[in-house]
Amino acid sequence: MNKTININLDGFAFKIEEDAYERLKNYLDTLKERLGEDGEAQEVITDIEARIAELFQYKCAGSTIQLAAVNEIIDTIGEPNDIVDEEEAANADAKGSSSTIYDSKKALYRDPDDRIFGGVCAGLGAYFDVDPLVFRIIAVVTALMSFGVVAFIYVVLWIVMPKAQTLAQRMEMRGGITFNTVSDNIKEEYAAVTSRFKAYKNKPSYKRMQNKANKTGDAMAKGLYQLLNIFGIILGVGIVIWSVLSIMGLVGFVAFKDTLLSLALTDGNHFIASIPDRFLSQMDQNLMMAAALLVIGIPFIVILYLGLKLIFRFNSHGKVVGTSALILWLAGIVLVFFTGIRIARSFEETETLSEQHALKSTTAQTIYLRPSEVKQHGAERDFLMDMDPLSAYSEDGAFKVEGRPIINIRRGDDFALSIDRRARGLNDEDAAFNARNTSYEWTQKDSVIYLDRSFKIADEALVRQQRVIVTIQIPYGKSLEVSPYLDRFIDEY
Repeated sequence: MNKTININLDGFAFKIEEDAYERLKNYLDTLKERLGEDGEAQEVITDIEARIAELFQYKCAGSTIQLAAVNEIIDTIGEPNDIVDEEEAANADAKGSSSTIYDSKKALYRDPDDRIFGGVCAGLGAYFDVDPLVFRIIAVVTALMSFGVVAFIYVVLWIVMPKAQTLAQRMEMRGGITFNTVSDNIKEEYAAVTSRFKAYKNKPSYKRMQNKANKTGDAMAKGLYQLLNIFGIILGVGIVIWSVLSIMGLVGFVAFKDTLLSLALTDGNHFIASIPDRFLSQMDQNLMMAAALLVIGIPFIVILYLGLKLIFRFNSHGKVVGTSALILWLAGIVLVFFTGIRIARSFEETETLSEQHALKSTTAQTIYLRPSEVKQHGAERDFLMDMDPLSAYSEDGAFKVEGRPIINIRRGDDFALSIDRRARGLNDEDAAFNARNTSYEWTQKDSVIYLDRSFKIADEALVRQQRVIVTIQIPYGKSLEVSPYLDRFIDEY
């Protein structure tokens, strides 16, 4: 048989067992002793008593409050040692200082007050003293490039990391909090918890959730929290291994991309390795590689840092690391846009090189246009892509680009042929170089003119919208017969 006592807490009457009353009284007395006697400290105590009364109402409504219920509520709010350390409070009183630093232990929690999904990024930001936006950007970028690996890691962290629910847990989540005054900051932290609690407990879903809670779930949650450190180390090891391999793979690919592509495609001299050289200058390739290292590599480095932090739990300036990483990552984004603009500008200028040829006169009344004979050289050609009017193909393992000419027919007094080779470039000199390295062959035999069905772009020239325009002037009184293989190239006649 236990003795019961009637008490009044925050205006509410409760019936409580004697041992539970003693536990509650000692708890409140300890808090009052450590917080002090000023008016604001008393307000904090009043707020805590109001919170305890609220918890009593829904946990023990209509029944006698037992010791187990008091201990559970104190665990929820936090022991006095979790809120204010006795020795430090005594030192602060002895010195008469109004500004004291209290260093609480630091632990990893999910932050439910600054969450988008589970509060994982917000919790990491609080633990490492970094803006959660940094982790969110890293999570989004790496999730798109990791084929679900980062999403899996996020879910694991969501399960493993406990949610910061109590005042003590919120303080542990940040650790080393600086209080201007003890009472001011405890009041501020508790006021935030209380206001959210009051708003939430008025929702219909609150009581439904409480009714569904059971001891089995609580036991599982406690067991999960106890395994947090073990899971953290295992997770940290996995993150470190994955991020190190990713960084090595990225750096290795950038440094040896040509060799790796060639070896991967078996013949050691495959056309894929030479494709970038046909479309991008060496400077553009270097800039793109530097941008890729920053945009892709920085998130991996940050993940490596977080993995090491989970394993060794070393103290570091997380905010400085996170800010520096964000600046470098944004620099990579800027470099991507800068390189894109630079590549776009390499098409800015257009240059045309013209050749005029007088054709040999003929007594024949009909001029014939025939395609040049295809050279039989035994090469294996595989079509790759069409870039109208250009097309790309591989020939004996080499990347080649050719295009379809435009043939114009004119009437005039002379029998003549002109070839205009046109290309684009960063400036007039580059455009002229690209045009000059575009070759087109033709020959004349009496009244027959043999024209190539394609023009070739030399390996040393960049592909920059090359065009070849062939204009043939047929004398008046002469008729023209065009081979079916060439009539599709004729633009005007």
